Amino acid sequence: MPGVAMQENIGLPDDSKSIVYILSRLFSKVVGLVIGTVSLPVLVDILKAIYVEEAEKKLIQEGSKPTKSALALLTGLDTRVVTQVLDQNLESTIQNQNVIPETALIDIWSSDPYFKDPTDGAAAKLPISGKGRTFQGLVLKSVGRNITVKTVIDRLIDSGNIRIIPGDIEKVELLSRFYAPISDDKAKQTEVGFVEASRILIAVIHNMRTSAEYRVPQQGRWTYRLSGHNYKIFRRRARQLLEKQIKEGEALLEEFEEPKKQAGQITVGIGWYQWSDHEPEEEGE
Repeated sequence: MPGVAMQENIGLPDDSKSIVYILSRLFSKVVGLVIGTVSLPVLVDILKAIYVEEAEKKLIQEGSKPTKSALALLTGLDTRVVTQVLDQNLESTIQNQNVIPETALIDIWSSDPYFKDPTDGAAAKLPISGKGRTFQGLVLKSVGRNITVKTVIDRLIDSGNIRIIPGDIEKVELLSRFYAPISDDKAKQTEVGFVEASRILIAVIHNMRTSAEYRVPQQGRWTYRLSGHNYKIFRRRARQLLEKQIKEGEALLEEFEEPKKQAGQITVGIGWYQWSDHEPEEEGE
């Protein structure tokens, strides 16, 4: 509990106590998402690898040689542990966040000429089954053989990204190029939640490392004085506001997005969210 963490570290300087308090709150949310899915020993191993990897980057950026001794000093790990972590190929131990399969599928569908309509350059309406230029072929190319076509279709229908066009040969039409899952699948929600959280932290880290003129928007607004009776009304109004801004954001991304994937391109994005400090079961009616 955050309060316990603060009490146990009462002798720390104010800055350190603040960091411990914030970390305890942050990690409580992380553990809440992964508990029952990822064991503590695995989480510790992941954290060790990340610590060594980030320490190595920091030393190189500062112009220092990332020796095992320097890495041990910066991470607080024993040099033997540092050696063990370095010997495990970090690329295989801690892989960068993979693109969400649905996002990869939509990206290929809307950018690969093979799956585009030659008449207007938009994502083609694809027959569901069969080899080649079909939705089944698109799934095989973007997601692989381990996930069925029906599973992908059901998920994308639920998220509002596609619709089925009935006929002698049923086809799939892409309605939106921006994937926003609303599934009850806990694993998928956890994955998306961590992706979004990591993006917020990317903005924070960028702003800490760059001059004021190059900083990106990273702000929040809140009030401590909202009556619980008005929360559902506020949430509905906030959703309406964010949905309007999301559409404007999608238009901006489409304006700047190049027609196909090629070397030298970077990933950029915008995020919207609304938060509160209560649990869902506390909402009442």
